[in-house]
Amino acid sequence: MSKYQRGILSNLEDVTLNRIEYPNINKVANIFTRYFAYPYIVKKEVKKDNVKHITSQDLGHLLKFVKLNKTVVTCHDLIPVVYDKTRLPNWKFNIEGLKKADRIITISDFSKNDIIKYLNYPEDKIRIASPAVDHANYYRKRDKSILSELDIAENEKVVLYVGSEQPRKNVPTLIKAFSKLKKRFPNVKLLKIGKPQHPSARKELLELIDSLNLRNDIIFCGYISEKELVKYYNAADLFVFPSLYEGFGLPPLEAMACGTPVITSNRSSLPEVVGDAGIMIDPFDIDEMADMMYEVLTNEGLKEDLAKKGLERSNIFNWKNAADVTLSVYEELN
Repeated sequence: MSKYQRGILSNLEDVTLNRIEYPNINKVANIFTRYFAYPYIVKKEVKKDNVKHITSQDLGHLLKFVKLNKTVVTCHDLIPVVYDKTRLPNWKFNIEGLKKADRIITISDFSKNDIIKYLNYPEDKIRIASPAVDHANYYRKRDKSILSELDIAENEKVVLYVGSEQPRKNVPTLIKAFSKLKKRFPNVKLLKIGKPQHPSARKELLELIDSLNLRNDIIFCGYISEKELVKYYNAADLFVFPSLYEGFGLPPLEAMACGTPVITSNRSSLPEVVGDAGIMIDPFDIDEMADMMYEVLTNEGLKEDLAKKGLERSNIFNWKNAADVTLSVYEELN
């Protein structure tokens, strides 16, 4: 890093909730503090001539309540507004604040287009810094031994899904497709890793699973450490991610980095992530999803071809590129 670049970074304020803590009193007091008092705490603490980087769209409301110059906001996606159709006032504040940012950094062309469409934000002020995986942790090391901890036999195939159970993740469709797969290919388990993150979601999924007589074939794991997650990616025979809406979609990239064949939906940002290294399907087509899972699990040539392409694709995304884009935005504003 040059002396000039170090100088720019030294004149940077990270305007996040981690930077300046507000009191954790009761819920009402916290709402008042977050949306009315906290912005002025920020204004008092930051230096006037520094670049101010608000590192999440959830804090965009800062720019609604306080005028700051040289501002950057990282907006990963507009899911609450575009997909969830939320009417919560905090998101109205966030949107109004985002519109006042001098620059917006986002994570995909898909999110960029949403920002332009729903915020009417100038395209020439948006930059894309795509996420990546740490290849020191996510790499191909095929080993099924960890599956024994879940009583999965060595000769059983494993379809893996990593993520929440929010409606946009489309997990019920995956379960229905898995049920069809199971009738053609009995020696297979579905492994789901991640917390529900949605009220009543697990109860509804379990009712669906019981109606399909799959209680012994689908295994739910909650949160697991990143170190363990890598092991499960490497143990799985196939990764399926049928999400309807993603700002980027990191789990397919993690799976590809571990040499696991990937099937994703053909919606939102996922084609940008997977490219031609995975199989993309209509996320509402249960038969197609089941057919593609069967094809990958029974065709070793296809499986290995997808694994090879996935490894190559995962190397396109790296944190240096993201850092370079971010630094260039700081330079523009400084």
